[in-house]
Amino acid sequence: MSSSAQSIDSTIKGLLSSDPFMVLEHHTLTRPQILSAAYYLSLALPSKPIVFNLYTQRDSFLVMLLAVAMKDGVSILPPDTAENTLTQLFHSAVSETAGSVFLAVEQGQYASLEGHEALRFKSIDFTPLYAKPLVEEALLCSAFEKALVAPIWLFTSGSTGKPKRVVKTWQEMMLLALQAIKRFELMQPKCFVATVPSQHMFGLETTIFWPLFSKASIWAGRPIFAEDIKSVLAQSIHCPVLISTPLHLKKLTQFELDWKVSDLMVISATAPLNHELAETIQSQMQAKIFEVYGCTETASIASRETLQSDDWSLYDGNQLLIEEESHFCEVHLPSLSKSYPLQDEVESLSDKSSFKLLGRRSDLIKVAGKRSSLMNLNHHLLGVDGVKDGVFWVDDDGERLQALVVSDLTTQQIKQALSKSLDPVFLPRPIRFVTKIPRNALGKVQYQAVKKLMSKGS
Repeated sequence: MSSSAQSIDSTIKGLLSSDPFMVLEHHTLTRPQILSAAYYLSLALPSKPIVFNLYTQRDSFLVMLLAVAMKDGVSILPPDTAENTLTQLFHSAVSETAGSVFLAVEQGQYASLEGHEALRFKSIDFTPLYAKPLVEEALLCSAFEKALVAPIWLFTSGSTGKPKRVVKTWQEMMLLALQAIKRFELMQPKCFVATVPSQHMFGLETTIFWPLFSKASIWAGRPIFAEDIKSVLAQSIHCPVLISTPLHLKKLTQFELDWKVSDLMVISATAPLNHELAETIQSQMQAKIFEVYGCTETASIASRETLQSDDWSLYDGNQLLIEEESHFCEVHLPSLSKSYPLQDEVESLSDKSSFKLLGRRSDLIKVAGKRSSLMNLNHHLLGVDGVKDGVFWVDDDGERLQALVVSDLTTQQIKQALSKSLDPVFLPRPIRFVTKIPRNALGKVQYQAVKKLMSKGS
């Protein structure tokens, strides 16, 4: 047996642990209980089902994800739950596949859409499944091994255009997770609490695959409000880990709560976390703050401790392949024996295991002969005290910078604050005030919607 096969075999056996795994309001579920519930559910599913998994509860989401995989089906995780998005993807799934297609949702979750003639809904009561006897270990292992080849359809955020489908198998997700588990020492018990949905890659890996294949447990709910998050973290049965985004973390710091949570780790992604916000989080929460870097195609591939270094450290074994003249960059993932192009421009450092992030290639701008990136400009804008949210925008000729801002400050106050850290050519002209910046569930800016807002104001 190869070392890779041995690793997969030992990882599967780890799923039989009786340690607490899924933490609900009044009880916990073990991995064998989750796997057994999935096995029983799979018996009730049609062959090769095509399922839009829209569950918000982590336990329901995972049981359905597993059950579909055990039945040789396809799980679809849509980029958003807008009616048009679901309808288009539903029709696409029906035309491309031969299986039965339905949307799996919590009771009443999408009541407004349940009368939609093109969509089929299914809601399941999971409580009886958890009450059933545990399935024999050999049968569970056999069912899970079969599930490893099942595909999961994810989608890019679509922040700059139409979301792109990305297909990952269970085995690929498991192998990618093992790298992060090693980096964050998750074979030591920890308890994850996440504000992000499981339907996007960052949420899928951190709320499902990292905990499932490690010794970590995961809170089954998705707390959003500061008091709720504080309460859940305080109840953690092991060292707590808060999974969130810069936008959500910024909102949490505005409440100045007495968190009183010991040994807290914060892991953030979807956008760089500026030092000022990281220092505030550390001061208020007494937490170690980490960020992960990756994309939908690769999952996370690197991390950094925000207040210790600006450089990113690749997970063990990962390699960057950079074309010096064009700055085109690929990351090679030995765990998958594949390479993937990155949309960001990076600078590899001398040790080859770390890099600097320079910005997305599509974000790089040149104004009056001077170069910067929208990522860098947004970083400074969001660092202005009194700016609740904001985003830079460059017009089609690439010469005039504008900004959408959510703030009670005046235009002059914002420009004055930005002038302390930006060259005058990068100050936005004009600044437009809005009540909300268009973002998706992970907090990523939806630039097509920003473009529409800008065109209305011009």
